[in-house]
Amino acid sequence: MSMKVGGASESMSEINVTPFIDVCLVLLIIFMIVTPIILKGFDVSVPPKATEDEMKTYAASLSQQLIITLTSDGRIKLNQVEIAKAALLSEIKNTFERRGGKKLIFFNAEDDVLYGLAVEVMDILRLAGAETIGIVPETIKTE
Repeated sequence: MSMKVGGASESMSEINVTPFIDVCLVLLIIFMIVTPIILKGFDVSVPPKATEDEMKTYAASLSQQLIITLTSDGRIKLNQVEIAKAALLSEIKNTFERRGGKKLIFFNAEDDVLYGLAVEVMDILRLAGAETIGIVPETIKTE
């Protein structure tokens, strides 16, 4: 509050906003400095846009893709054919040897699968020689 200069001693009801602006500017500077430090990210390799020829080749090769599906009750399927966990390693190795080329496999797990079981199956895939494991984000309906 401030006082009028002069004879009467009436108080003026004006708000001094200078301290408020100072605090806001200090907070703005703090956030501008801290925000880039806090931001974290993941390195993701996104494939380039496919041409029509590549799409035709991809459509023709879909039948040759290896897809491992892990169900919520613990069953493992290789391209919709159920397989025992003990036989998975040798089956994947044999398939990679027969096909040659890039060792790519897709991994599809249902939402209720235990995390430890999913990691165990992915470890088996790595031991079998898989160079790239593609994670399928949604359940594939093939029926």
